[in-house]
Amino acid sequence: MSVLVYNWEKFQKSKIWYLIFTVIVAMVLVLSILNNNLVGAILILFLLWGYFYYSTINNQIIKMSIDKMQLIIWNKAYPRNSFAWYVVEIYPTTQRIKNIVFLTPKTHLIYTFDDSLDHIGSFLDELDWYLPRVGDYHQTSIEKLSRKMKL
Repeated sequence: MSVLVYNWEKFQKSKIWYLIFTVIVAMVLVLSILNNNLVGAILILFLLWGYFYYSTINNQIIKMSIDKMQLIIWNKAYPRNSFAWYVVEIYPTTQRIKNIVFLTPKTHLIYTFDDSLDHIGSFLDELDWYLPRVGDYHQTSIEKLSRKMKL
């Protein structure tokens, strides 16, 4: 069984988000130049380029599939015992399935679904045979902030 997902967590950003982001970056860039901080201005441009590069790489749609012995995410195979649990995140307003989070005792991987509800449901039913599903997981304060800011 397989399902299509984005290469990482994908955020739906509004036009207002892009406007605020552009204004903040432009203000910091202008302030750096006005204060003769050329290194700071160059650093802002590199950070901006890195953010756009990272966004492009993580907006690819890949295939996630389950095998008898492993979970295959794009071209990477994870043995069955690589993950301890998984969580399904749901949009609070629409109650639609949003993300799947694979958990280990030390870290987690988040992927946003991009498939039909039937495929997602079948995939999750099969995944239940391999991994226990939990209701929630611990997020750090930085992760909560970056998710709220949709970074």
